[in-house]
Amino acid sequence: MEWPFPFRRVGVVGLARTGRALVDALAPLGVSLFLSEVRSLSPGERAFLAEQGAAWEEGGHTSRLLATDLIVPSPGVPPTCPILAEARRRKTPLWSEIELAFRLARPTAVIAVTGTNGKSTTVELVAAILRAGGLAPVVAGNIGCPAISTVDAVSGRPWVLEVSSYQLEWTAVFRPTVAVWLNFAPDHLDHHGTLAAYFAAKARILARQREGDTAILGREILSWTAPRARHVDYGRVELPPGWGEGLPVHLQDDLRAAWAAAVAAFPGLEASPPPYSEVAPALHQPHRLQRVGEIGGIPFVDDSKGTNAHATAAALAAISGRVVLILGGRLKGGGYEVLVPLVRDKVRACVLIGESQAYFAHLLASAGVPCDLADDPADALRRAYRLVQPGDTVLLSPACASFDQFRDYAQRGEAFQRAFAALAAR
Repeated sequence: MEWPFPFRRVGVVGLARTGRALVDALAPLGVSLFLSEVRSLSPGERAFLAEQGAAWEEGGHTSRLLATDLIVPSPGVPPTCPILAEARRRKTPLWSEIELAFRLARPTAVIAVTGTNGKSTTVELVAAILRAGGLAPVVAGNIGCPAISTVDAVSGRPWVLEVSSYQLEWTAVFRPTVAVWLNFAPDHLDHHGTLAAYFAAKARILARQREGDTAILGREILSWTAPRARHVDYGRVELPPGWGEGLPVHLQDDLRAAWAAAVAAFPGLEASPPPYSEVAPALHQPHRLQRVGEIGGIPFVDDSKGTNAHATAAALAAISGRVVLILGGRLKGGGYEVLVPLVRDKVRACVLIGESQAYFAHLLASAGVPCDLADDPADALRRAYRLVQPGDTVLLSPACASFDQFRDYAQRGEAFQRAFAALAAR
């Protein structure tokens, strides 16, 4: 990889996973790197930056960042951040990491997937279909490995990207060959400020597409947008014979969208679909409606990936019978009213966790659903198990971000599974 841009001084905002990947990828290219972090850095992080030859500041963003020619904010840095507002005023280019990686990479095709829910499963399904078809895709983006870390590896190969609204809001020329926009519901309003701003960020996945590209969209998205690309309603897509039989509706949707995307990028797959047995394992993602076991005939299900009301509603709809629901964490701005009728219909009781306990206790009182308060995952599972009746399911589907108590949703799900193992052993 070579640095083809006129920018000699690059500012990186934030040293989480994406910021670290940016420094790691750009340091060998001869650009001058400056890292700006609002928190205090650890000794290990300072040593990493020094080893990469990057300058840095910590404990807040200052005008030193504005002395750079290009600024790359990490996902999650809000657009209202004052230093970014000043950079925009000065007309300093602001690119997301996805935008920068896109400008550097040379894949055979870019399949980008966004949506409020179902992104990770759909990305893994697309990759599984391509892999089974002998096409050796590279998977990156919001799903795990930052795109910038795969720029060299993806040369001459398909690139399957999960892209969040955080990553899309700082794009300029990002243009997927195939754009998949699964669905839209209130989420991340704490970051974007308004539902309109959240929608506008998502819509950037379609902004640069042309007639030769393809947009795979849900029916609602089609009614709200006017794509330039050829567009497909994935709800009308026919799967190959024997694919997806018996799946819940939300997984049927993900599989249809993935198949449509794979065929749009590589039409030859339609005439010769790969074996479904090689694709089906991708339907089962960790912490997404993952059945972790039973105690006394009561199933325990980890849906820690349910980080908004839309996802938790889908989880409740997918489970037959009554549910004791573990709910809560860090609120994401709104949309939780949609849960009230489902909770009234399906939920025997809620166990509330995290900093949103008071909010949900008040919301659910209107539904007549009893609530209990828990301190940690072990306490939550003990309380949930005391509330179940035969035929019930204990479901962790928090409808909230995890950052009040955990590093991410995966760590929250792992804590739930450890608590289940401890409870089962007792």
